[in-house]
Amino acid sequence: MDFDLRQWLLILGPIFIIGVLLHGYFRMRSGQNDIKMKLDRSFLSSQGEDHVADDLSLFKAELPNGGARLVDSKASAVIPGNDVPLLMDAVELPSMSAASSVDLPKTDPLPASTPEPIAGPIAGPEEPAVDHFVDEAPAKAPPARKAPKIEEDQSAEETAAPSAKPEMFVVIYVLALDEPFLGQGLVEVLLDSGMTFGEMDIFHQLDDRGAQLFSLASAVEPGTFNLSSLDQFSTPGISLFMRVHELAAPLQVLDSMLSVANIVAQELNGEVRDETRSVMTPQTIEHCRQSLTEFLYKHSA
Repeated sequence: MDFDLRQWLLILGPIFIIGVLLHGYFRMRSGQNDIKMKLDRSFLSSQGEDHVADDLSLFKAELPNGGARLVDSKASAVIPGNDVPLLMDAVELPSMSAASSVDLPKTDPLPASTPEPIAGPIAGPEEPAVDHFVDEAPAKAPPARKAPKIEEDQSAEETAAPSAKPEMFVVIYVLALDEPFLGQGLVEVLLDSGMTFGEMDIFHQLDDRGAQLFSLASAVEPGTFNLSSLDQFSTPGISLFMRVHELAAPLQVLDSMLSVANIVAQELNGEVRDETRSVMTPQTIEHCRQSLTEFLYKHSA
């Protein structure tokens, strides 16, 4: 029996079509559980083995059968504009070659009803997750606030405590003009002027209670007087001095000092000088009085 081309086409055409359909059916059945997708390898952490489990859970959360992936609203608010990496881009691949190239440990798939929540995409060592520890800091802060109070109390005590009165001295010299003052004649003039020989072997003028008002010493070291050998004693001058900070009425004591100094200068041919050993003039005396008045005004109790 001879068949022409048309008859062959009528016989082989349906057979070819049936074969193609059967081939497609078996291919569909065999590859029903295969998922054609492209994985973003940068999504999985490569910084250490500690994050393998978390990366795997994130990877499974994107699969169709792996459950939904929860995104924290705080993370999206803190990192605006960061899109979640797409894990599923359909491509025409003959098999799961891309998936098999990633070496992942075999673990049981997570149930769809209890997906593991994640904070958001792994973007590196950026912020979040530190906010949980901020609430504990203020509990330790109050003790440091007590320091200013201590400093204020100390400053208040220092202010309340009266400052020590500074020392002030007034010195007057009487220098011999021609010959040194002889011991016997000098002592007689001093005793007649109301001076008293006493402490430190020098002369003092005392008040009614015996307190020292001012003192008188020799202008040559050691400044003392030896009453047992006055016939051998002589000095080119004497110095009168008072401690202003220890006196209640230093202006009156200044007048007494000037009085004694003038008596010695007149009786023994001497000259009154100031603390710089310059001639004591009325202007110098007035300036000294003003200094004492100012000192009393600033440091009076």
